[in-house]
Amino acid sequence: MEAERVQANRKRSKRLSFLKKQNVMLAKEIDRNLKKGISVEDAGGLVPKLVKNLKTCANYTLYGETGKHIRLITSITCNHKLCFICNWSRQKKIRRKYFKWFENNKTLCKISDSILNIKYCTHAQLNDYLNKGFKLHTDKIEYDLMHLTLTVPHSVNGWRGNKVYFSEIMQAFNEMRHFDEWKNFVYGGEYGVETTKNDSGYHTHIHSLVFVKKGTQNRNLLHYEVLRLWNKLTVDKEAERTAFDDNQRIAIKKGNKLITNDFIDKLNPQGATLIGLTCLYTTTNGVKSHSKEWGSDAMLKGVMETISYHFKPQLFNTSDRTFDVETIIDMLPKAHGKVLYRKFGVLHGEKSLNVKDNTLIEDFEETTEDVDEETGEVFDTQYFITNPLNIYSKGTNMEIALSNRADTRIRVLRARSGREAVQELNGLVDKKNINI
Repeated sequence: MEAERVQANRKRSKRLSFLKKQNVMLAKEIDRNLKKGISVEDAGGLVPKLVKNLKTCANYTLYGETGKHIRLITSITCNHKLCFICNWSRQKKIRRKYFKWFENNKTLCKISDSILNIKYCTHAQLNDYLNKGFKLHTDKIEYDLMHLTLTVPHSVNGWRGNKVYFSEIMQAFNEMRHFDEWKNFVYGGEYGVETTKNDSGYHTHIHSLVFVKKGTQNRNLLHYEVLRLWNKLTVDKEAERTAFDDNQRIAIKKGNKLITNDFIDKLNPQGATLIGLTCLYTTTNGVKSHSKEWGSDAMLKGVMETISYHFKPQLFNTSDRTFDVETIIDMLPKAHGKVLYRKFGVLHGEKSLNVKDNTLIEDFEETTEDVDEETGEVFDTQYFITNPLNIYSKGTNMEIALSNRADTRIRVLRARSGREAVQELNGLVDKKNINI
């Protein structure tokens, strides 16, 4: 068990050092493009702030060194939406939170108020409702997990005259969740808004993890209702399509045997006609497999694949490992200050699943003491702070090693334990200037 934890820590350290290099590469690329005179719509100096965040994020990273090895403990991060390190960190934290949450929430609670209005909630929220006078029913409510993807009809001019439409697509999704047809199938969930770019401009869409009422053909029935509602809510009167051709009708029918020609005739050609709704699955070597067993690694990996879309800004790192800097500069003021991740229904108010968490101690795990196998002597641990660029992985076991050139860049701490070291790190760092 300890060997597995050590190896996982070494992998985490290697990943951190790699992502720090990615941050520095992106910062340099932005600087180069700015020097070329790229036009910047930069309200509030957002581009220089991004460059500074990329360069300084994780510069204060805490490690512990014993007679046996170095281990990564935690970092001071910048919490920027476009930072490689912070997106990775958010993925790790939310993964940990969801794993723990699903252990205790295989079912939901069914409750009712004084006039017998039925409501559903999580176990963590139950006491609050009972204190408000709600009555708990004996039913244990099971649910299916599905991944919903929603798009809108868009062109180079965007959707409804907006090239970037974060708020508008979120508003449409919010409206859909008020319909009885939605409430009859969905208990709640979470969602994030993602933007990609192609030849027809920005493509903004929603990825959502939904908790679906169990039942025969619940996927097809929910897909049928969501498609009908979403089509009405996303009509763009400026859209070029005014009728469906045969190929489009075939595409609409694909994947749901409940959809008929009569159903399609009632759809508006200027609204969305394709949505994605899949049961959870994992992908191994390009092969998809459904995750049916509750609490299994496959199920939880399916959950992580769904919500990972919220923490992978694909728009900003292309497949050939270059950066679309012009797009980054263009998008910064448009996305600034916007909350692009939300929980709804039974997950609304579920504080244990909140994404934003700057608690350093959450990343800290006490490990067993390092002991010399021959003498039984306990090694002392020296705690130090350095930039992950000064750290590399050595050998097939990926042992964490410190670059020789890093000696003058290390701050050695007086802490006697990992927990004390984290507290000392907190006290040392001026978060307005975190350069080492």
